[in-house]
Amino acid sequence: MASNLFDIPLRGYRRADGRVGIRNLVAVMAAADNVNPLARKLAGAVPGIVCLPASYGRGQLGEDLEITVRTMAGLAAHPNVAYCLIVSFEAASFERITGPVRALGREATGMSLLEEGGLNAALQKGTDLLRSMMERARSIDAQEVDAGDFLLGLECGGSDTTSGLFGNPSLGVFTDALIAAGGSAIFSEPVECLGGESLIAKRARTPEAKRQMIAAIHRFREIALSAGVDLTGINPTADNIAGGLSTIEEKSLGAIAKSGSCPIEGLIGYGERPPAKGLWFMDAPAAAVENLTALAAAGAQAILFVTGSGNPVGHPIAPTIKICANPQTTAQMPEHIDVDLSQIFADTFVTQKGARRIAEVFAATVNGRESAAERLDYLETNISRFGLSV
Repeated sequence: MASNLFDIPLRGYRRADGRVGIRNLVAVMAAADNVNPLARKLAGAVPGIVCLPASYGRGQLGEDLEITVRTMAGLAAHPNVAYCLIVSFEAASFERITGPVRALGREATGMSLLEEGGLNAALQKGTDLLRSMMERARSIDAQEVDAGDFLLGLECGGSDTTSGLFGNPSLGVFTDALIAAGGSAIFSEPVECLGGESLIAKRARTPEAKRQMIAAIHRFREIALSAGVDLTGINPTADNIAGGLSTIEEKSLGAIAKSGSCPIEGLIGYGERPPAKGLWFMDAPAAAVENLTALAAAGAQAILFVTGSGNPVGHPIAPTIKICANPQTTAQMPEHIDVDLSQIFADTFVTQKGARRIAEVFAATVNGRESAAERLDYLETNISRFGLSV
């Protein structure tokens, strides 16, 4: 199966840290929300620049700040990013990100609005830097790569019956083939695994991995209960129920199916890079944009996203491939779907065929074809918060 799914030549950009990118982007990142206007103006001044704004970044403490910095560093050092300019008000803010970027084996350039002497001077300096980065990026040639070079994110949202029966199982077959070919994958959203803990537990590589993963799943239930919310009473959500999912167990079985059947190596934190190859479980909330951001920060070159009722959003630096088996959704919003698996209702569908179709679209995306979200510029990034600001 692995050789059959990955028989299409793949090309990518080999970075200094040995990782492979499938895009050759130049990005400008705001180190905190007070320089978002600067970052946006710079992105608008130089065609082709990707803007990574900050939702906050000041007044954070402890683990909350640590996760934010780790995630921003992971995005700046992402293999799809050839060069990144990090802008901040004072130099200390960009320096707290450029240090971790170097620790990941990459380089990022920092610039302070204060030290440049204000907005106009910073715009001139930043524009010159970004134009130079774009010129250098154009000189980088793509080369042949293979499935073992890839770390992919696995996501689902707007789930319905077709997700659980066809979309996620097809992605699961693809995931197994990727792992067998030497690649890696991350699935996340522990809250989506409530009711399916036994399936996660029996696939854990070690007893410690089992303990950590089950604890992460139950922690989200406790977070909700502490706020007076019983997740079993509100999950599945209204759109899930409208799509035919009647219990939290049904939803969990479908969500877990996208991870395939390989052993799960262990639990990683929000936006954390896996320490080794294989299949990993990430401790991240289920909200789509926050989750896509976490998967991208972990280094996923692309994210495979199964949806039933539809979800249009993608991440700015990790092409997000939308997979849908619901014929109503594919007919209603075809421009947002990359992999149409709705032929299930013509009695021609098996998961192996679905996996093959996913592999074909994945290969085309790796080799430069824009995903639907890229083509429509329907992209967003946002880092989860885990604490209060002061």
